[in-house]
Amino acid sequence: MKKINILLVFLFSVVLGSCNFLDIVPDNVATIEYAFRNRVSAEKYMYTCYHYRPEIGNISNDPAMNGSDESCQRYSMQGIFPNFANTLIARGQQNSNDPFLNVWDGLNGSRSLHLGIRDCNIFLEGIDQVIDITDYEKKRWIAEIKFLKAYYHYYLMKCYGSIAIIDVNLPITASLEEIQVHREPIEKVVAYISALMKEAADELPDARVVIEGTEAGRVYNLVALAMRAELLLYAASPLFNGNSDYASFVNKKGEVLFPQTYDANKWKVAADACKEAIDACHAQGKSLYDVIDPLTSNVPEPFRLQTTYRQAICDRWNQELLWGSTNYDCGRLAQYATPRLIRMGEVINECISEWAPTLKLVENYYSSNGVPIEEDVEWQSQNWFNDRYRIREEVSTGDEIYYVKENESTVNLHFNREPRFYASIGFDKGIYFGNGYYKFPEDVKHCDFINMQVSGYQGGSGYSATGYAAKKGHSFKNTQQSNRTSWEYFPFPIIRLADLYLMYAEALNEADGPSAEVFTYLDLIRSRAGLKGVEESWAAHSTRPQKPSTKDGLRQIIQRERGIELALEGKRFWDIRRWKQISEMNNTPRGWNVLGETKEDFYQVTQVERYYPTFGIKDYFWPIHVGNLPVNRNLVQNYGW
Repeated sequence: MKKINILLVFLFSVVLGSCNFLDIVPDNVATIEYAFRNRVSAEKYMYTCYHYRPEIGNISNDPAMNGSDESCQRYSMQGIFPNFANTLIARGQQNSNDPFLNVWDGLNGSRSLHLGIRDCNIFLEGIDQVIDITDYEKKRWIAEIKFLKAYYHYYLMKCYGSIAIIDVNLPITASLEEIQVHREPIEKVVAYISALMKEAADELPDARVVIEGTEAGRVYNLVALAMRAELLLYAASPLFNGNSDYASFVNKKGEVLFPQTYDANKWKVAADACKEAIDACHAQGKSLYDVIDPLTSNVPEPFRLQTTYRQAICDRWNQELLWGSTNYDCGRLAQYATPRLIRMGEVINECISEWAPTLKLVENYYSSNGVPIEEDVEWQSQNWFNDRYRIREEVSTGDEIYYVKENESTVNLHFNREPRFYASIGFDKGIYFGNGYYKFPEDVKHCDFINMQVSGYQGGSGYSATGYAAKKGHSFKNTQQSNRTSWEYFPFPIIRLADLYLMYAEALNEADGPSAEVFTYLDLIRSRAGLKGVEESWAAHSTRPQKPSTKDGLRQIIQRERGIELALEGKRFWDIRRWKQISEMNNTPRGWNVLGETKEDFYQVTQVERYYPTFGIKDYFWPIHVGNLPVNRNLVQNYGW
């Protein structure tokens, strides 16, 4: 009988293929028994379940960090420098023979989330065997693993759409028909994940119980409530709500996998979930980050405003962060974000700014009046918008020297912009506060991106492909010296309160149109950024003053506000998918001519690379590796692959 069981395990693993939908766990397996023989070993197994978390914020292994139109990494034709998998996705090179960042199978830079779900199920099945554990700990651990199990299903849903629901691991006696699982309709998947997240939230401790020194990164009830709100927002969005593009996409049971009828009530459900999460956040002391760091106490106000915004991400475990990623390399992110500000000798490649913001992102930020530059009345009357790529003849003076180096000039595009632009983007001749240089004006550094200048192209070293650098995403307390660099650790935000506010505003507007409540939460975000409210700003400064008064107009404003507030945080990659705006990826990224040796040569708008992606309906989701389809014949490939 033992030989038969071993044979069955082998056969089942072949049927499941490399995807590892679930593992068949035989009875009396010594390693599983060992895992739950006491509290210590069970706790270790719990952390094993955490191990499968996607590496949110990883510059190369998080698809959202380099996979959208916000940034562009230079492409190495000879393979001298790494071409990150997420940048290859952005170039339209995803494929079904060997998919990039394959969380289905755990290949090409990712961990298998199906294995993660399997281990969560094993934990939930085995935790009752532990005898030396308190009731409080047992209840909390079970809730944590329930959330992780739900979250792994959710992440798979974002990547693949319809998925199989793996609620329990099947026994060794399961038939071939039982283990050849089907992909389930989206509404069933969403209902399952939502219920499991809510169940976990009801049992998890609140934020005030989590001990930062030993438990930071573990989930608590606000994490579950916020991620459930995000799930329901996705379910209400066009990709998952009445998507006729997938009318013919059915599973092997003949079930249509995407709902074909638009349901406006899903936005109301999402809004209610967002409000529940927001109210819980406020009750537990969460708020938008507004701390003034002591290092900025004696510097001009613009620097305080900029650093407060940057530190909303980089000040570890602050009051705005709801859940942070602890399994990414913040030093590597800083290396790829930071431009060289001084000549660095032997550590020239410690600061390479290869995580390069695109011109499209730069133009997305508002004017100093808090409205889009293309509809700002002042930008139109002064002809700044039409001449935005022209070098301004006047040098920086007055308050401009806080943004552009004194007595230097740059293009019109870099003047008269909102504070978040100056906090997030490093540009040629732009002031770069921090990195160990805090005394203004004698000590503070600035960027020089022209060819062979300190921040620019320098032969074989790393460089920005667009002539811009990401200030956002690394702490202003990082240091940069001629022979060394140092990076401040922080957990990359998976979700923060500002994101939740914006989700709530979006759901409210889609449910009922413009309202005072929508503007309240949008204006909280804008006020922290130093801007006036939406209605006031558009009435006073926009060529479209009525735009906030309609659902369509306010939708555009909310989507742009998300693109600005959450820029370079990996949100746009998913947003343009759930909004069904994948065609945005068909615009070849642009920047400046980084090989230009004079201002006149440098400030020429240039396509970063001459590749022409053709994103369409199929690119909303990852392909399933073709090797899985003949193994599990109940699987269906994603549309178009």
